[in-house]
Amino acid sequence: MIKPGANGVSTNSSLTTRADDELRRQRARLDAEIATRQGIEQRLGQVQSAYARFVPPQLLELLGKESILDVDWGNQAEKKMTILFSDIRGFASMSERMSPQQCFDFINAYLSFMEPVVLAHGGFIDKYIGDSVMALFPARGDDALHAAIAMLAELDHFNAQRSLLLTELPAEHPERRAATEVRIGIGMNSGLLMLGVIGGASRMEVTVISDAVNLASRVETLTKTYQTPILITQHTLNSIRNSAAFSIRFIDRVRVRGKHLAQSIYEVFDADPAPLKAAKLASRDTFEDALAHYHFRHMDDALTLFSDCLERNPGDTPAAVYWQRCRQANRAHTGEAGETDSATQWRPEYLLGLSGLDDMHQAIFGQIVALSEALQQDSSSTAEHMVVKLVEWTAEHFESEERLMVAHGYPHSPLAEHRQQHEKFREFLDTLAVEIQNGKTSPLRLAFRCQFLLLDWFISHINITDRHLERYLAGRITPDASA
Repeated sequence: MIKPGANGVSTNSSLTTRADDELRRQRARLDAEIATRQGIEQRLGQVQSAYARFVPPQLLELLGKESILDVDWGNQAEKKMTILFSDIRGFASMSERMSPQQCFDFINAYLSFMEPVVLAHGGFIDKYIGDSVMALFPARGDDALHAAIAMLAELDHFNAQRSLLLTELPAEHPERRAATEVRIGIGMNSGLLMLGVIGGASRMEVTVISDAVNLASRVETLTKTYQTPILITQHTLNSIRNSAAFSIRFIDRVRVRGKHLAQSIYEVFDADPAPLKAAKLASRDTFEDALAHYHFRHMDDALTLFSDCLERNPGDTPAAVYWQRCRQANRAHTGEAGETDSATQWRPEYLLGLSGLDDMHQAIFGQIVALSEALQQDSSSTAEHMVVKLVEWTAEHFESEERLMVAHGYPHSPLAEHRQQHEKFREFLDTLAVEIQNGKTSPLRLAFRCQFLLLDWFISHINITDRHLERYLAGRITPDASA
């Protein structure tokens, strides 16, 4: 029999009540702990999202890291990428007419149009440099080129929206009175780069460092010189799967600031207005003929051909730049040696110290120069014989070089890049051989392709791609073991 307590409540009932109270307290503590943990996790998620806005998650992924917490000073990885730089034309003068707040609002509005385009085409923003954008594309150059064309299309939408907003300002407002259409220049280059963490103990940054990055920046500045929105290097052209899918033409062979070797650059004009694009396509052969005459210093003929381009297409600004150069060259009558002469001389700095490779490089180099000279002399039979031999030598050399790389465990990324360059060179050479044999293309234009495109590619390949292989092989084989 259960006895009642002093207050008439049974002892068993009192115990149950205390147990229920304790259970409620435990549940309350547990709920509070769960809420605290959820708050911490939510906060950590917010911090992670915030970090992702400052350190692109793609960079961490390429470094093989899951979180910014896993990144440490000195982490690095070698990757093949295409680097895109874009810059607003005349931004300094535009910003003079804006207050600091207006300037920030303008930049953020502009970048809000550009960033989604980069992301949609498989790239990501590495950094913003004022009004400039530096974007990286880990896949082939196609993605970067599609992104550049889309950026120019999106720029039209940005200009339309900005024009609409400016109409809401008073007519006497300085920003409205001095408003001009925003224009940008885009430069691209492709190559191997080092992705990693740089800085000191208190301030570190995940970024990329490479000569390829510097060249992309230099090429972007050249869009001002040629007054065209998109320029790419030979390296990016080689990384494109199907270059015929784009509207591309050779623009110049230039020695950019800070670079010893001259670089071939190309204009991509798919984003031009339809009439201008059609006119450039129609005059592409005449333009290349004009370039051949210009670079071989036949200035009178070059001037006539560039005049023909401008007569058919007054909006062809690169043709106008060259037309002016021809006029100045004719007035100057300097007769000085330039890239034409220096490009055809084998230099000691082209040597790798691997005798087998060096001997073959010199043989191929000499054959390209001889082929160019035969074409300039309009010796078709000699040129046909030479190009067949060049195709054979090149195939043999590339196969030997690729066997060497495989035999010594050359890493996958640079090996794939090396093979891709060999493939592109063979494609270009095969096309050249067909054109020499069918005799429909001007011999001077074919000589121009040999000396300013084929030879330029070959020198660049030796000094960048083969030099990378040489550094890898150092210590693994003796200098003469590559024969």
